[in-house]
Amino acid sequence: MKLTSSLYITIAGFFLAGAILLCGCTSDESPAADGNKEIHLTADIWRVMEDTRTATFDNAPALQTEGSFTCAVYQAGTATPYITETAVDWDGTASKWQFRDGKHYWPATGSLDFFAYMPAEKPSYIGAITYAVSGEPAVPNPQFTSTSLPLSDTGQSTTQEFVYALTTGQNKAAQGATGVALNFKHPFARINLQWSAADHTGITINSITFKNIKNNGTCTIDGSTGNPSWETSGSAADFTAAAMGGPFLVVPQTFTGGNVTIEVNATKEGDTETFTATVATAWAAGYSYTYSFTLNFKAKELIIDTTKYTEQW
Repeated sequence: MKLTSSLYITIAGFFLAGAILLCGCTSDESPAADGNKEIHLTADIWRVMEDTRTATFDNAPALQTEGSFTCAVYQAGTATPYITETAVDWDGTASKWQFRDGKHYWPATGSLDFFAYMPAEKPSYIGAITYAVSGEPAVPNPQFTSTSLPLSDTGQSTTQEFVYALTTGQNKAAQGATGVALNFKHPFARINLQWSAADHTGITINSITFKNIKNNGTCTIDGSTGNPSWETSGSAADFTAAAMGGPFLVVPQTFTGGNVTIEVNATKEGDTETFTATVATAWAAGYSYTYSFTLNFKAKELIIDTTKYTEQW
């Protein structure tokens, strides 16, 4: 993969490289006679994160009360830490986000790049982070590794979502008063499974299987736009759900010929059948896909309709 103006995520094991996390305290200027200002952070909290199957953080009060994220700050266009990676918590009394290790202040001159991820304690499937820069002009290339996303609904029952924010070129003159806006994005895709409007009385779903799914990959986030793109890796396996449900996190990917094969095993009146359909689809980062299933036991037919949200969920 070509390393250009971008930031990398890989699904395999997730820690910041030690050399990158060397303390930047000597650069973190304290308030002085020159009028240095405290660094304040704001966050797009309405769609920041949610658990895939458990409690949902989809509203401002819940996220502010229960949420936190981790943030690292670098001297703009470099891999030199200005603020070493630290947790950021919501202070309900002050009604603002606060660095857990205390106040931090803007440098008198120069700009800063901010990288954050949520939740503050990363999920188990997210692995190592390194931070570098490349290109002309230089832009950040944070790089992530992580383990595989679970390929079953039971495996995802407690899987917490991972989101990130990258904000570059911030300075005291422009953001000293307004604060630094961290707009978190979803690097993964998600899928939902549901019945169509047709009558499915008496039908029991035993399993729904998406065939040949990749659950490892490298996500390259463009250092200029902050947008993610993916390159899958490793061998493919089947994703199986026991019934209609979701949402489930999946690695964004395209399929051979643009199609994915889906098998549904179901029972009606003692008759158990396996239905197969090939569906034209792809999974793009930040998008949600709903698959609606119609089963016709008499005709031995499976029909699947797909709806794609056009915005990040």
